[in-house]
Amino acid sequence: MDDEALMYLKEVGLSKYEACAYLCLLRRGVSTAQEVSDGADIPQPRVYDALDELSEKGFVDVQPGRPKMFGPVDPEPAIERFCEFKRRQFDEELAGIRRLGAQFADEVEGDSTPPERSEICWTYSNRHHILDKLAELTAAARSEIRMVTTPLSFKHILNHHVEALTRAAEDGTTIQAIVSEEGTIPSTVYDRAEEIMDIRRVENIEGRIYLYDNAHVLVAFAASDDDGYVGISTTSDTLYKTKSQLFELLWADGRVATGRSHDDTPLIEEDTV
Repeated sequence: MDDEALMYLKEVGLSKYEACAYLCLLRRGVSTAQEVSDGADIPQPRVYDALDELSEKGFVDVQPGRPKMFGPVDPEPAIERFCEFKRRQFDEELAGIRRLGAQFADEVEGDSTPPERSEICWTYSNRHHILDKLAELTAAARSEIRMVTTPLSFKHILNHHVEALTRAAEDGTTIQAIVSEEGTIPSTVYDRAEEIMDIRRVENIEGRIYLYDNAHVLVAFAASDDDGYVGISTTSDTLYKTKSQLFELLWADGRVATGRSHDDTPLIEEDTV
C-alpha cells in the first residue's frame, strides 16, 4: 500500500523524502521532526527541509512550540492546496517571463539593422493548391497586392477570389495588375476587375508573380507535369524588393487598359493559375 501511495505522490510532484514524510504523518498523526525522521527512515538533516516543503505545498500544518509539531492535512484538501501552490508558482513564472520578455524587447528595439524576414519556401504542385495559397495571401493583405500575370491566370484569379479582392480594396489595400497582351480578357471579368484595381497591359509575359504587403512573394511557372504549374511562395525582403523593381519597370512601360481595350472573345478553358 505504501509503495503504491509513494508512487502516486512522486507522480504528483513530491520528492521521495517529502512523500515518505507525509505518509509517515498520515500513519502517526501529529509528530515531531525527530519522530518523522525515525518513522520514515529519513536522515535528520533532510527531514526538516522535507517538512518545510510539505508545509509550503499544503500537505502539512505546523504547530509552533518546542519542539515544533507537524500535522498531516487529509489527502483531498492537501491535493487542493497543492494545486493552488502550483497555480501560484506558475503565475509567478509567467510574470517573470513577461518581465524578461519586455526587457528583451526594450533591449533590441533600438537595433537599426533588423534581420531580413525570411521563411522556408513552400512549393505547390498544382493549380488548385496555388489558388488556395493566393486566396490565403489575399485575405491577409493589408496594404498592397501586385500581380504580374497572363489573361488566363487573371481570369481564374478573378473567378476564384473576386470577393476577397473586393474586400481588400474596400479596406484600403492598393491592388495593381499587369496582364500580358498575349491573350484576351472577357468583358465580364475585365469590368469587374476594373472596379477594384488598376490594370496595365504589357507584351509577352509567361511567368506569374504575386506580391503582398512588402513581404510575401509567390511565383508560379510552367512545369512538365499533368497539371502544368508549380508555385513557390516565401517571405524575403531581398526577393520582394527585386520583384517589386521588376514590377515597377513593367508598370512604367505598360499600356493603361481601358474598358474598351479588351476583347470579349471567349477564352479557352485550360488549367492555369
